[in-house]
Amino acid sequence: MAEKKTLLATVVISSVCTALIGILPGYDQFGYFSIVLLVIIRIFQTMAISAEPTNSTALLIELGLNKHRGLISSSVMCGVFLGFSVGILSFYLITVELSDEQIHLWGWRIPFLSFLVIGLVVAYLLMKVDESPVFLAHQKSGEITKNPIKASFVNQMSSLFMSFGYGIMMAMGNYFLLGFVPSFLSHSTHLSLKETNLAILVSLLISTLLIPVCGFISDRVGRRPVMAFGAILFILISYPMFFFIAKGELVYTMIGLAMYAVALAPTSAVLTTAITEMFPFETHCTGGAIGYNIALTFAGGLTPVICQQIYRLTGDIYSLVYYITLLALTHLLFVIFSKETKNNPVD
Repeated sequence: MAEKKTLLATVVISSVCTALIGILPGYDQFGYFSIVLLVIIRIFQTMAISAEPTNSTALLIELGLNKHRGLISSSVMCGVFLGFSVGILSFYLITVELSDEQIHLWGWRIPFLSFLVIGLVVAYLLMKVDESPVFLAHQKSGEITKNPIKASFVNQMSSLFMSFGYGIMMAMGNYFLLGFVPSFLSHSTHLSLKETNLAILVSLLISTLLIPVCGFISDRVGRRPVMAFGAILFILISYPMFFFIAKGELVYTMIGLAMYAVALAPTSAVLTTAITEMFPFETHCTGGAIGYNIALTFAGGLTPVICQQIYRLTGDIYSLVYYITLLALTHLLFVIFSKETKNNPVD
């Protein structure tokens, strides 16, 4: 399937699934059936969303100028972080304007339903975009791989492995910020839900502003130095970050999460660019998506659970420094032993 059509399909499916969550009957009305429906919807939503970053990056790289790949394709992660920010902002506004009872009864549905409108706007804009000349040239010459999944595993196993390693840091970073931090701040400090959402929103916006800067720098120095810098920053800031957020005051929490946002930006900026550049044209969408999503599943999806268990067993928030450092060092080793991708051809 063409990259544009694939991207359009993922946007429509993910938007519809998100809106469906907003109209899903609760447990009181449907019992266990509502839980089953939610799981099914989330599966389709996740399948669609998981393909968006790598497909978007591939399309942008093919449409853009080679010497500005990093800057141009960093807009993908800007979009991802802006999406996170809009979601957090919507819940923040709800906590400000509605009572706890109103939020519980119907207010929580508003953000989910609003994303249908956003999805339709994005889908309309995508319909105005042409397929890349690179894709059309390969399609005309009959060089499109019929089974890119098989080709990725048979011919690009080393790239799959490296793309997984490249994805570790951002996967952990996002799921820690959006999964563990809200729970910790709400239950283990004196911050309200409104203050928690505000602190996370500021952190996400800082990362969003820094991502294109890091993408621009990667066009000058390469992807590996930028990613390595991000991993080292995670190691350096993890302890002071916990020092600030453990105080349980909004200003200190914002300072701690601002430090975290600075560390998260470099890896996020160049991740999908570097992964796409690892693979030849025939598999750079599929192969990149496989490695990226394996990292999201294991390094990302498990992070809130692991962090919660470590904190529950030790009672010491600083014990999580070891977990973050371990993943940062693992990611750094992948970067050190990989090859620079900045000058790799994409056609």
